[in-house]
Amino acid sequence: MTAETAVWADTRYSRQEAMPQIGTGGQEKLAGASVVSIGAGGVKSTLLYYLAAAGVGSLRIIDHDQVELSNLNRQILYDTAAIGRNKAEAAAVRLEALNPDITIERFGVWIGEHNIDDLLAGFDVVIEGGDSVPGRQLVSDYCGRSGQPMVHASAQYAYGHLFTYIPGATACFRCVFADLPMGHGGPVPVVGCVTGLAGCWGAMETIKLILGTGRLNTDGYLTFSGFPGDTMFVPATARPDCPCSPA
Repeated sequence: MTAETAVWADTRYSRQEAMPQIGTGGQEKLAGASVVSIGAGGVKSTLLYYLAAAGVGSLRIIDHDQVELSNLNRQILYDTAAIGRNKAEAAAVRLEALNPDITIERFGVWIGEHNIDDLLAGFDVVIEGGDSVPGRQLVSDYCGRSGQPMVHASAQYAYGHLFTYIPGATACFRCVFADLPMGHGGPVPVVGCVTGLAGCWGAMETIKLILGTGRLNTDGYLTFSGFPGDTMFVPATARPDCPCSPA
């Protein structure tokens, strides 16, 4: 980092460094942290924006999908000119322009059993962003094996959900969302600003994980509804027969 960029960094993060929960020490933790996001869609585009803005030092974005016109009511990293481009690439370019002092990797691939270990290994936090329940279970199972904490943030209709999994200490995705339907028949309706709200919650949860401060949404999930404006925490416990259950 040059003297000029050091001055920029000081100015860039000064408002959050003034927070007693962060300070210069916390900012150094953020700068030294690595986060991988599976997906760069509605919720994850907001989440990634605020992680990059906060100065999280290393981001990896994994998304095989392309930007479509129907994405633009909620996926804030993209504009009309990005239609047809790979989301991971388009998101990385936008975030590099926002904060050139962080490292951003992009992988325009589909994540599955064949490559999950190579793509996720070694990161401090895994942001789960699958479009299907089996995909979310795949990531949760991987984190259970690897010991990496996982943040799940999602939105559909006017509802958002936030959940964190700390392997060896809290309930996994399979236990917390045991009754979740396995799929749906097509694109899920959603209010764009609700995805932004879920993304902001997810970014805050990730920052708390990195800093090691604040209460996390574990052993259950936070849910909120846009139209009534309600929030509620729904508790859950690990099933005795699940590998995530404490011995």
